[in-house]
Order: sequence, then C-alpha cells, then structure tokens
Amino acid sequence: MDHPEEGAGAAMAALLAALLALAGVAFSFAPLAERLDAWLLDRQWSVLSVAAIPQPLGVWNEPLGEVLVRIASAGPRAIALAVALPDRSLDALHPGLDRALLVGLAAARRNGPVVAAISIDARTRAARPIYPPYLAVLGEDGLGIDLMPRDVDGVTRRFSLAIPTEDGGFPTFAGRICMRVARHCGDGLIDFTLGAPLRYIAFHEVLAMRDAARVRELFADRIVLVGTAQRYAERIAVPFALAAWEPGARDVPGIVAHAQALRTALAGTAPQEVSRALPALLAMLAALPVLARRRRTALAAAGVGLVFLAALAVVALHGGRFVAVGSAMVTLVAAAAVSTYRAWRSGR
Repeated sequence: MDHPEEGAGAAMAALLAALLALAGVAFSFAPLAERLDAWLLDRQWSVLSVAAIPQPLGVWNEPLGEVLVRIASAGPRAIALAVALPDRSLDALHPGLDRALLVGLAAARRNGPVVAAISIDARTRAARPIYPPYLAVLGEDGLGIDLMPRDVDGVTRRFSLAIPTEDGGFPTFAGRICMRVARHCGDGLIDFTLGAPLRYIAFHEVLAMRDAARVRELFADRIVLVGTAQRYAERIAVPFALAAWEPGARDVPGIVAHAQALRTALAGTAPQEVSRALPALLAMLAALPVLARRRRTALAAAGVGLVFLAALAVVALHGGRFVAVGSAMVTLVAAAAVSTYRAWRSGR
C-alpha cells in the first residue's frame, strides 16, 4: 500500500531535480561557467599531453633588411614579420634606411611567401599604417592582423584564420601565413600538444652569420618568423609554457603564441567546440542524483558522474572536440548535496 509521505517525497524530489536541471542549464551560459570550463580545458590539455644591435628597434631598417636577405638566401618556405614596419620614411634620420629595408623585403618576396603583421590601434581600432613603398612590395596578400582572441579570464586558447571587418573579413597573421603555404587551414582551439617548446635564433647572431651552409641549415624549407622574443615584448597569456627559453612562463611574447597557432592551423588539429546544446543536456542529466532516496546512492551517482564527465571531456578533446562540462559538474555536486541533506533530514 502506498504511503502519502513517500508520494509527497517523490514529488518533491522530482521538483527539485527539475529546478536543479534548469539552474544547471542557466549556469552553463554564465561567465562563471566560462571561467570554469576554461580552467578545465587547461587541465585536459595537461592530461593529453636585443642588446647587440646599436640602433633602437624603431629604426632597425638596415639590420632588418640585411637579415631578411640572409634568411631569403637559404630558401625558406615562407618568411613572416611580427614586427612593426615603419609608417613613414626614415631617410631623414640617415640616408639609405628606406632602401635597406626595401631590399630585404624584395629579397624575401622573390624567395616566396612573405607576410607582415598589421597592428591595430587600441584607441582608434584602426590598422596602424605602413610606409606605402613597403606595402607595394608586400602586396595585400602579404599582410595579416596580429590580434588573437582572449577568453573571459584573459588567457588565449583559440585562434581565428580571419577577423570580421566592415568589408567582410581580413586574415589574421597566422591565418595569412597558413593560407600562403598550405591548401587546407583550420581554426579553433590552439592545440598545445603539438611540437616541442619553441626556440629562437638571436637576431644579432643571424646578422653576424657569414657561413652560408649554416644559414641553410637553420632556415632552409622552414617557415621563419621574425619578431621580438624578449621579456619586454608585448605578452600574451597562455595556459602552458611554450617558449623553451622561458621555462614555466605562462605569458609569452606574441610571436610565440602566433607560432603555436600556426602549427595548429597547418596541422589541421584545432579542436572544435561542440554545440551549446550538449553541455545544457549534460547539466540537466546531472540533476538526476537528487532523486536518490539514500545519501550513499546520491554520492555514488555524483562520483561516477564526475569521473564520466572528466573522461568524456578528455576523450573528446583528444578526438578534436571540446565539450564544456563545468556546468554539469557543478550541477552534479549541487544535486548530491541537496539529496544528502534531504536524506539526513529523513534519517536515511
């Protein structure tokens, strides 16, 4: 024979499950859930795996031009400049500065694809200008915007091949390089399991090289990125140390983040985020432990659920899909806590 108290308790449990499911779905769209999912993504990746130059950086035309000529002589696959090119003539400072850089850019262009980064002015949101003669050598297909997206916690974990503009879109720095050297490029999450920590050859060392064989050994058939790799450079926060010369550093020079994004684009291994419907469904299912009548059952269900969600996230990421499970995990814990409290109140 049914007991009214048990019927009322089951109805209350069902109501609580529905409320928790709705709360879990709502939480999955909250900024806090984004932060939690970003932190969990980093843990999932964990499971898977220039003082020698006298001129100031702004007037490096002559040494930069010479370095470009030297690198181009080795026959690299492409040359990419992650440095700010001058926006005007510098011949007033010293005659021949403009020509020195033009010669270097022309040598790079004759060798093959050459891409220069375009910086965006944070105040005006417009592209910083480049001296027209340099633009003439580079051409429009030799330019890429150097912006990289940041997550809600300020960390860069994904990249794009192009950025929306008023004219439709313009390639990013990594996107332009990839498009120039490969037929198929893909964007999405940066794959932090690709390759060893990045290394660099000091600018002044390349400038001093006179051994053509050594230059070919270093740069032949490679994509060569030229940029600033020092502590004073503009930094980008990333979840893992990528620079071999800065072990443990979680913020890296921009050129390093671009290089890892380029690795991912060329490899075609950028994980894609699944539809938001799946995390919402997982959050709804995570409310089910609240239906358990005994605390041990609720705790066991929550424990199994947490292990399942963690395994699902890692396996999916390994397979090229990112599943946000943070909201479902929070809902599971909340469901177990509510069920445990109800069982304690009823003496079960």
